[in-house]
Amino acid sequence: MKNTSELIERIIKLMNDNLIVYVQRQSKRVIAIPEDYDFMDFMDSDEDYERLYNEIESNPDNYYKIEPLTSRELYNVMMDFSIDQERRNSVPLVKALRTNRPMEAFMKQLNKLDADIPVAWQIYYSDRLKRIYRTRLCKEHIHFISEQCS
Repeated sequence: MKNTSELIERIIKLMNDNLIVYVQRQSKRVIAIPEDYDFMDFMDSDEDYERLYNEIESNPDNYYKIEPLTSRELYNVMMDFSIDQERRNSVPLVKALRTNRPMEAFMKQLNKLDADIPVAWQIYYSDRLKRIYRTRLCKEHIHFISEQCS
């Protein structure tokens, strides 16, 4: 069985593939279903997906749905990165986030900068996503193997 970090990476990958992701609270099984409900589960390819979906719908307390970041959470992650970059490099990302379309302006400004800053953003964003999802799982008392929340 994988550890929490590996499973969180898998959850993030599934969410990036536009899948709805659930964790079964007892078994810690990660289940992914396409938004259009062409049922899929990466853990067991022989599963009856319609039955699985019906199980989730009829027993919602047994499953924790992993929600994507809200626009506010994403904005805050972008702002934290921007402030950190501005302190080090005087990069104008904070200014981009203060526009009417902050996320679009952030990405546009990021792509204008030296290649090392977009790479730093990807690393920062990935690390923050892992921490956010780990915290969410901990709040739901979902722990994998013997790992516990700190």
